[in-house]
Amino acid sequence: MAENHLVTVVIPTRNRPLLVLRAVGTALNQTYSTLEVVVVIDGPDDDTVEALRGVTDPRLRFVALSENVGGSEARNVGVRESRGDWIAFLDDDDEWLPEKIAKQMAAIDSLTNKHTFLSCKFIERSHGQTRTYPVRLPRPGETIDGYMCCPRGFRAHGEYLQTSTLIVPRSLMMDVPFVRGLKRGQEFVWLIEAGTRGGAAFHVLPETLSFFNAAGFTDEMRVSSKPNWRSLYSCLKGRQHLFDPESYRYCIATRILTDAITCDEPFMVKLRLLQECMSTGVPSAKCLLTFLYIWIIPPLTRLRLGEMLRSLQRLGAAGKRSPIEA
Repeated sequence: MAENHLVTVVIPTRNRPLLVLRAVGTALNQTYSTLEVVVVIDGPDDDTVEALRGVTDPRLRFVALSENVGGSEARNVGVRESRGDWIAFLDDDDEWLPEKIAKQMAAIDSLTNKHTFLSCKFIERSHGQTRTYPVRLPRPGETIDGYMCCPRGFRAHGEYLQTSTLIVPRSLMMDVPFVRGLKRGQEFVWLIEAGTRGGAAFHVLPETLSFFNAAGFTDEMRVSSKPNWRSLYSCLKGRQHLFDPESYRYCIATRILTDAITCDEPFMVKLRLLQECMSTGVPSAKCLLTFLYIWIIPPLTRLRLGEMLRSLQRLGAAGKRSPIEA
């Protein structure tokens, strides 16, 4: 494909010079060469400055901030510093396959509506195990909030689109920046809001092109972490009008309730979340059962049930592929 669009890769980082050098390498080694890499160093960090000064590729620039502003605002700074028509985000501990940008830009060239943002499938790596997300692709006409909030089949969550998979028009990023100061769910909030702006469309490539290196799997309880769920909850309440009512109910029943349970919140907090889930009307039976399942079943039990279900699904898929012996 003709490389007639400059793509800016924005990488926020802080105090992780070796990791960010790997991320820079995975960006500069893309088969799509018409790109620049803007690293935003989020606060005083001499080691990272020195490490990046050792990279001789002229496509790399870095911005060293005088104070810590957080990952969301660091990405916004990178967008404002960008020169490209398109922005691709890469976290400093994630990696891309070499053809990631080329395949996404080829897909963009084939679209009539260029006011769109693209994701792709990604592999999440955690403690020697891997999983591929999203589990399914969007259905024709499906909204972004329905896709990410409403479970399908036996799953207890919607789909996940991770930051390092995204490529976005710069004009859309300037119109819809990341929420400054939000500690959790930055990409989720951004995707919900961007999906409502000026007919913006979203697409997910069926190919796996990115690697997310995580401490714990995305769709399960992270026992070791205590997420700042209240800031995300407050942010979503202020944007409730952007959701279909059922999507919002599922968002409370899955994302917010899961985080509250991780933080060992008391009974009354979970009851208030149930009331919030019902504030926009009566939840569907499936939504209510999902809420109760996440509330009542201990996280590790849900983890084991999920693993068992995935094993059965893999066996079923293998059986369908196997020839029937006479």
